[in-house]
Amino acid sequence: MPQETSGVSFPSVGQPKKSNGARTLLVIGILVLIGILGFVIYKSATGQKQSAATEPTPYDNLAGTTTNNATVAPEATPAASPSASVDKSKIQIQVQNGTGIAGEAGYLQKQLEALGYTNVKATNAPTTNATDTTVTFSSSLDSGVVAEITHKLNAIYQSVVTQTSASTTYDVVIITGLKKGATPKPQASATPVASVRPTPTATP
Repeated sequence: MPQETSGVSFPSVGQPKKSNGARTLLVIGILVLIGILGFVIYKSATGQKQSAATEPTPYDNLAGTTTNNATVAPEATPAASPSASVDKSKIQIQVQNGTGIAGEAGYLQKQLEALGYTNVKATNAPTTNATDTTVTFSSSLDSGVVAEITHKLNAIYQSVVTQTSASTTYDVVIITGLKKGATPKPQASATPVASVRPTPTATP
């Protein structure tokens, strides 16, 4: 006898309606996008650091300005030199001590000899209280010699007075005054003379 089939049917377990593949791709895409953005930000920050390191700091600029604008002391103007045809050994110079301080004429004599003027005579001047140094040049003397000797005197003495003369026996006559930093020699005061009282005479 054939068996009758029941009218109740059991539903079969089917596949899920949505696949998880699309969700996985979306997550991967977001991760890739985040990675790209992070790389771009990193490169941008690295470039700014390199440019900042290349630019000079304000202190470097200040140091360069200080160096470039440093005040340079002007060089002293060199004295004119005598012409090559001048024979210094033939120039007659007389140095007179006008201060009364011992050794002043001899000191200047050595200074002039160091310049090549070997014909220098040292003596005493009639005055012993000169403060200015007076130098008389022969009018026929080479201008380079005049400039060189004047420059030397200005470097040694407090005040120098120059003049020219056509009748000088020597080519150069110098009466020394006070050197720089020197003080005048004290002058000896005159000793007062005791007055003599007349002796009274006896009256008769």
